[in-house]
Amino acid sequence: MDAVGFITDCLAQVHLRLMATCEGLSAEQLLWRPAPTANNIGFILWHLSRNEDARVTGTGKLGEAIWASDNWHERFGQPATAPDPGDRLGLRALAIPSLEVLVGYAEAVQQRTAQYVSKLTPEDLDVPPDPARPELTVGGSLRHLITHKNNHHGQIDYLRGLQDEAWDLPPGTGVVLR
Repeated sequence: MDAVGFITDCLAQVHLRLMATCEGLSAEQLLWRPAPTANNIGFILWHLSRNEDARVTGTGKLGEAIWASDNWHERFGQPATAPDPGDRLGLRALAIPSLEVLVGYAEAVQQRTAQYVSKLTPEDLDVPPDPARPELTVGGSLRHLITHKNNHHGQIDYLRGLQDEAWDLPPGTGVVLR
């Protein structure tokens, strides 16, 4: 397996596990916070999808994030430019839409990511998207994306465990796709 195949498998696996972890969440579970300043599952799912959308758009020079181009921001009741990632209070107050909208956005972002990665060659992984920052390569950006998604999947899985001590990932979510 070459590096692009490995990246493809990693991204597909984390997405599969993430969607399985979020399957069947009630609105109450989606919005539950273990502490007043803690993130809820809905916010974490939104954040990781939004980050992936922006990262792949920037790394692949794909124009505009689908958050704006496909009007996902409207389904979230947000302007295309909001919220500011540095606005912690604003982010905490972000209106969280239904699970269907959150999962729809995550699926759309994953499809775009998979399409982008499927066109890469192993040599493309060493190319810096911004020649002014040669240390930041396509491969490094995708490595960060995989780590980011796995970290946030772990947070969601942990919150599910706090909500229900019998929680466990559904069987079959660790199956290799290739």
